[in-house]
Amino acid sequence: MVEPLLLFESVQVEDRSIMLLVDSNYSYRSDELQAWYTSPESPFGSKENRNRFSTHTQNFRKRILHSRREGGVITTAAVLTMTATPLRTSPIKRGAWVATTIFNDPPPPPPDAGELDEEIEENRKLTFRQKLEMHSKDPRCNSCHREMDPLGFSLENYDWFGRWRTKSRGRTIDAKGKLPSGTEFEGPVGLREVILAEKLDDLARQVIRKMLSYGLGRQLEYY
Repeated sequence: MVEPLLLFESVQVEDRSIMLLVDSNYSYRSDELQAWYTSPESPFGSKENRNRFSTHTQNFRKRILHSRREGGVITTAAVLTMTATPLRTSPIKRGAWVATTIFNDPPPPPPDAGELDEEIEENRKLTFRQKLEMHSKDPRCNSCHREMDPLGFSLENYDWFGRWRTKSRGRTIDAKGKLPSGTEFEGPVGLREVILAEKLDDLARQVIRKMLSYGLGRQLEYY
């Protein structure tokens, strides 16, 4: 979690715009982490490669980013790995994390919400997006999924370890999303633009709440 923490620290200490938490042209990475992002396969999977990364390569330093699919805290490997499951991405978890952590608008599941139907879950002919669409036809489930799923699917180009990909199981990834407001977007760049255009006030309030809570040493409930 060092990379997103150092990015937040730079915004705070240098008194920079909170928009950088969503869309920055720089980040903080060690040589090892930078290689992880840029290598098509694990750069330190073998013993030979692990020996290449000595202690000094673990020092994190500021790096300029050259693609808008990078930058901000949402698309860091730390966050993307934390919001995935072993060996598989989770658009639901990633969407819920963005809604909760960035917007402070967690979609509470209704008490009678069901899980993904077993018959749907085991249908290998369907993509995960198609399975969720079938699941979300149930009104009990739709209230949450229509908020979370578009956010999570916009991050599907990142695998469960946070590295970029264009296909999953031989299929081209569909990273399109549509908010309840009707705004359509695609991929991490589209998600960033939606946040900055429509959700910046929510982000600002969330940062204020978190900083105040940290300063007080407690949550902000009335009691």
